[in-house]
Amino acid sequence: MKTTIPQIFEEVEKASSKDSKIRVLRAYEHPILKGMLQINFDPNVKMDLPEGEPPFKKDTTIPVGYSETNLFAEFRRMYVWLDPSVNVTKIKKEQLFIQLLEGIHWSEAEAVCLAKDKKLQTKYKSLKEDIVREAFPNLLPEKQKVEAKVVAAPKAKKAKSLSAS
Repeated sequence: MKTTIPQIFEEVEKASSKDSKIRVLRAYEHPILKGMLQINFDPNVKMDLPEGEPPFKKDTTIPVGYSETNLFAEFRRMYVWLDPSVNVTKIKKEQLFIQLLEGIHWSEAEAVCLAKDKKLQTKYKSLKEDIVREAFPNLLPEKQKVEAKVVAAPKAKKAKSLSAS
């Protein structure tokens, strides 16, 4: 059985040092793992879906590996929500997304929803952008450098004295 994306994220959580977290990510290097990390950390990647977890049937009794399908098989469908040129109505996109979530294991569905909202690090605290950048240097765009501009405060005008008039 293939290790699922959430299992990889859990391994990163359990790793004790930054270097070991990077080693875990590199050990499981796969286009689907990189795609999930890109969806979560790349500010230029946006999924055309409303924020939050949609209402879907989440069967938490199904063990890992026994779902109808898995994220590795279904990730190829992500273009529907990532490519703005796809001519599908918003309602149809949301229906397709719910179908995807109901087909994959509930833990994968949860990870997809978190990545969509750029919130993977809320569940997987060790999964930080700098670790992802070190593990896969060319995955994310260069960080935008924000330069602090010092703006001089305007000089206060002398108030006219009321008694001078």
